[in-house]
Amino acid sequence: MAEISSKPQPTVAINKLKFTYPGIDGHPPPGSAPLIEDFSLSLFPGDRCLFVGSNGAGKTTILKIIGGKHMVDPDMVRVLGRSAFHDTALISSGDLSYLGGEWRREVAFAGFEIPIQMDVSAEKMIYGVTGVLPQRRDELIKVLDVDLSWRMHKVSDGQRRRVQICMGLLKPFKVLLLDEITVDLDVLARADLLRFLKKECEERGSTIIYATHIFDGLENWPSHIVYVAHGKLQLAKPMNEIKEASNLSLMRTVESWLRKERDEDRKIRKERKANGLPEHEKRVDGSRVTGGPARVINNGWAAGRLNSTIAGEENFVLSSNRVLR
Repeated sequence: MAEISSKPQPTVAINKLKFTYPGIDGHPPPGSAPLIEDFSLSLFPGDRCLFVGSNGAGKTTILKIIGGKHMVDPDMVRVLGRSAFHDTALISSGDLSYLGGEWRREVAFAGFEIPIQMDVSAEKMIYGVTGVLPQRRDELIKVLDVDLSWRMHKVSDGQRRRVQICMGLLKPFKVLLLDEITVDLDVLARADLLRFLKKECEERGSTIIYATHIFDGLENWPSHIVYVAHGKLQLAKPMNEIKEASNLSLMRTVESWLRKERDEDRKIRKERKANGLPEHEKRVDGSRVTGGPARVINNGWAAGRLNSTIAGEENFVLSSNRVLR
């Protein structure tokens, strides 16, 4: 009789992830190199993973791919054994939750990325989320110190962020993705939130991936650290191994990695310049381009406009086989 393995299955399994932002035709622009390449990572129940890296390293893109916001091959990214993009029940059930750095909406004839600032109370927004446990809702309101009488068009950025986080955590999650979510919180709100999230992992076996540049109070929070640079995995180790290998604080350790990365980038740019090459690789829609002219990507429309942005075309409607004017 075959022995059944007692090793838990990974909650997040990334296998040789490769990703390039597509152009207007749905395919990567010609000559573009992958933004994310050969990225593999496995996380298990209870893991608290800290995502670190410089601006533009690819952290947000990776989190969005895990969160099902970009389509990739189903075998490249599995969350709870399923494809986050193709299995929408992961998000709708609350098992997979993504909280990004911005809380925005789209408004007709006004454009995209409009802040949530309508005249509505925090109570109406929080209690408007259905299918949640009252005890959990009350706990989150207390942890985040939310005043239910707040009007969303009058509160500060930090107070609005607390309401966003509260609503995002109302349903018990199995995998939580956080992208710079605490940037507007004060010291007390941030500390209480991190304490709550740690308890979720220890008591319910949740998995959390937290991308941030703020390391105050994080010394004993993560169980693992993942360092990303240029869209590639540079390091993935348990926190205790990081502490044993370095006598520096978490912030100083990450700072040393980023300084080394910056020095190497500067050296490469200097060598490219000495060889008569451009100092920087060109980028098209987030993709690194190794050479040749940059290709302008234009889908014909801009936020908040009724008229086309393509010269010579005005207010057209595309059908599957003809253009209606």
